[in-house]
Amino acid sequence: MNPDTVQVVIYDAPAVKSSSCGCGCGGHHNHGEPDDPLVGVSLELQAKALALTLNAAFPGKVQVSYVNVLTDPRGPSLPQTALLNSKSYPAPLVYINDQGRFAGALIPERIREEVAKILEEH
Repeated sequence: MNPDTVQVVIYDAPAVKSSSCGCGCGGHHNHGEPDDPLVGVSLELQAKALALTLNAAFPGKVQVSYVNVLTDPRGPSLPQTALLNSKSYPAPLVYINDQGRFAGALIPERIREEVAKILEEH
């Protein structure tokens, strides 16, 4: 791997969604909650969109990968799996160059800012 390439890894432990309201809707409509355009979009698809965004901003300088710790063969041995299972940090965990940077949400703009800082240092 090129040392000038920034590694962004999204660790996820997607749980089966349980019904979050009494109407039996399975939580698929918002019941007056603010609309989130990413509701229902899998984190894996969000990670792919993030990869496209970062590659457009930093061509050839960023590699983004998505790891579902529940299905990945490496899952049981990853320290991130223990963190997610302990509920110490909410999924997803976003690591940049093997350092935990974000937990609980995938925010492309914040990740782009962190990648830009790292690339400026090189």
